[in-house]
Amino acid sequence: MALIKDGSGKGFVARVNSDLQLVTRATAVEQRLVSALDENYYEATTGQITLANATETGIIYLKNSDTEKVLVIDRVFYDLWASTAGADDAVLRYYKTVTITGGTDITPNNTNFSSANSAIGTFKKSLTSFSGTEWWTAYIVESSSNALEEGRIILNKNDTFAITVAAGTGNTDMKVSVNVAFYYFDATLV
Repeated sequence: MALIKDGSGKGFVARVNSDLQLVTRATAVEQRLVSALDENYYEATTGQITLANATETGIIYLKNSDTEKVLVIDRVFYDLWASTAGADDAVLRYYKTVTITGGTDITPNNTNFSSANSAIGTFKKSLTSFSGTEWWTAYIVESSSNALEEGRIILNKNDTFAITVAAGTGNTDMKVSVNVAFYYFDATLV
């Protein structure tokens, strides 16, 4: 087997086999771990929100404002507490191309605790009103810590995304919490 020297004088070499192919070794690591190590993985969470009726409510909103990178929604977590007087299952919906009014600002947490990096965009919870294109609906029941593995929801610059929840008919008190985990990625590297 032949060796190729790197020329730096440090003694690094690469092997070439008898078919003139470079011999390499690779390690596969999930992008979410690489992003967390690179101080580029965030979680936007609503905390506990109380729904006092059965009206569809805008729970969380994300807008990517990064001019160079796409925002990749990696996972969505939700918790749903029992509804008081609610007759049906709750409904969780995803929306794209969303316009909102109101809401409370959220500061996404960087999951690399030593990092001072901040997410670039607009992040809100408890929206006053919303409109957009609905593209996914799920019927959900009382449960704790459900994870939806996404990983392919991409928000380019100025793209928007929202999640809504509507409690069952007759609801007077139901609590919900949503957490969206995401990272930024330079799509020109692919």
